[in-house]
Amino acid sequence: MATLPDSAGVAVYEYEEKEYPTETYLVDKSTGTIKKVDGGLEAMRQAVEIALSVERYQEQIYTSNFGRELKKLIGKPPEYVSSMLKRRIQEAFSVDKRFLSVGNFVFDTSELRTLKCTFEIKTVYGTIPGEVEI
Repeated sequence: MATLPDSAGVAVYEYEEKEYPTETYLVDKSTGTIKKVDGGLEAMRQAVEIALSVERYQEQIYTSNFGRELKKLIGKPPEYVSSMLKRRIQEAFSVDKRFLSVGNFVFDTSELRTLKCTFEIKTVYGTIPGEVEI
C-alpha cells in the first residue's frame, strides 16, 4: 500500500536553474540616459559595476543572491578584511553562470585606514577588471 497518492508523484520543491540574459539596456553614465540595448562584454561590464555597488540584502528590488556583502567588514583588522573580501567577492559573482571565475586579487593598504582590492573577473565574453575599497 502506497503512503502517498498517485498524484503526489511530482516533486514539490524543484530546483530551477536560471539563465540570465546578457542583452540589456546600457546606461551612459555621463548623461544618465539609456544609450542602447546590447549584450556581450559591455553588458557584463555593467553587470559587474552594479553587483559591486549594491550591498546585499539592502535593496528590495534585488534578490538576496545579488550584490556584495562588504558593509560588515568596515573597521575590522586588514588581515581579516583581506581574507573575507576575497571570499565575498567570489560569492557575489558565483550565482551567475556567465561569470566563470574571479582571481588575481591584489590588496593595497598604502592609504591609512583603507584597503583597496583589485581583481579580474573572467566571463564567457572576456575578462573584466574589478575594484572595491573598504
